Amino acid sequence: MISPLALGLQMGLTTALPMPAALIALDHHPQFELDRYTRQVEADGGWWLEMENRLLVAAPPARLPDLLAGERVVADLGWIRPDDLALQTRACGVDEGPALPAIADTGRFALVRTPATLLPYKAPDVSEWRPVVPNRAITKDLRARGLLHMAKAAPDPDVQQRVDAIDTQRWFDTLSTLASYDRSSYGSGIDQARDWLIGEFGALGLQVSTQTFLIGGTATQVENVIARRTGSVYPDEWVIVGGHYDSRQQSINDPSQSPGAEDNASGCAGVVEAARVFSQFPPQRTMVFVCFAGEEQGLYGGSAYAQSLQSSGDLAKVDLAVIMDMIGYSGDADLDVLLETSSSLSTVFTPFATAAATYAPELRVITDTSACCSDHMPFINLGVPSLLTIENDYSYHATMRPEGYQHYHKTTDLPANITRAQQMGGGILKMNIAVLTDAAGFEPPVLRDGFE
Repeated sequence: MISPLALGLQMGLTTALPMPAALIALDHHPQFELDRYTRQVEADGGWWLEMENRLLVAAPPARLPDLLAGERVVADLGWIRPDDLALQTRACGVDEGPALPAIADTGRFALVRTPATLLPYKAPDVSEWRPVVPNRAITKDLRARGLLHMAKAAPDPDVQQRVDAIDTQRWFDTLSTLASYDRSSYGSGIDQARDWLIGEFGALGLQVSTQTFLIGGTATQVENVIARRTGSVYPDEWVIVGGHYDSRQQSINDPSQSPGAEDNASGCAGVVEAARVFSQFPPQRTMVFVCFAGEEQGLYGGSAYAQSLQSSGDLAKVDLAVIMDMIGYSGDADLDVLLETSSSLSTVFTPFATAAATYAPELRVITDTSACCSDHMPFINLGVPSLLTIENDYSYHATMRPEGYQHYHKTTDLPANITRAQQMGGGILKMNIAVLTDAAGFEPPVLRDGFE
């Protein structure tokens, strides 16, 4: 006999019956225990959602007490069905609406109670909302589930050499320089930042170009800055490293100074630092370093670049796109980084988990398949393996996430306010450089030493 939940799923959830639900703490449940538990929830006719360190459990009233026995219950949620819930972005929409009360924060979204049938689901690259799909991990804490420990490998000396070439002070100095420009897409400072980036990439001997485009619906013209190092062995296989260099205030039309130190001088500086590392160690595959403009108005720079690759036939050459957005801030000593891609591309998590466990064990890694709102989205929408790395503390909420970044999209987003910048940014860069080293390829030592 088909269960009410299965019937509801087949019919778009609208007929799924409400069930009593609770939010429980996952703490440090190993993955095998969590898998066994969630299978039991489903076997009992219920459903679940995993959200970093919380699990929502809904089940028939006769079964829920047994499922909750021995677990630490954080909240009694009453009677709900999946269609009563939605995911609302926290501080990453183009023009954010009012934040609804959160059942739980999960990555860059909050789980909220609201009829999904009434929500204005928009284009996936800028949407403030996501529907809830039961029986899935929205975000997963790899360290707490024991998965980082399982992913750890012996360091490769060649990868370690490139990881050790990262200079976190140099990265922070680059961040500070970028933050000295008012990089709003509607001001002159973004042109100054563009010219500075062109000079930095050019000094590394890279092939530098710009891509001009209009911000949608306006006459505002801005440029992506693109730097290329052609691969020594596989020039037609590309690895893209990107991050936006524009910034904004909370209101998109606010003319106030917009230093954007964390958002996103930090990520753009990460792109520059990666270019510096791989200029010392030329890769086998072509590497393209892109600092995008127009991200804050709706991913215009990332979309323009991805679409240009599609039009030129070069999109098929892209093996991986790694995007850095807000990589410097941590509100506490728990250096948690969010890795974000779509569920269909989730295999891209594996090398990042291995790299973090092996070369940046200070990081707590959270994975998220509700991809949204940064320059990885245009690549994801075109089926290119793409992943966003972003610190997990940027979203601020006075009660749910008091450690969040209170200077987001404000004139106070300054280098001095990015606490633990070199620890957080350094950890993310180590993880990313390790992944990029393997993705871009390198010559074995025997060839570099000149022996046959």
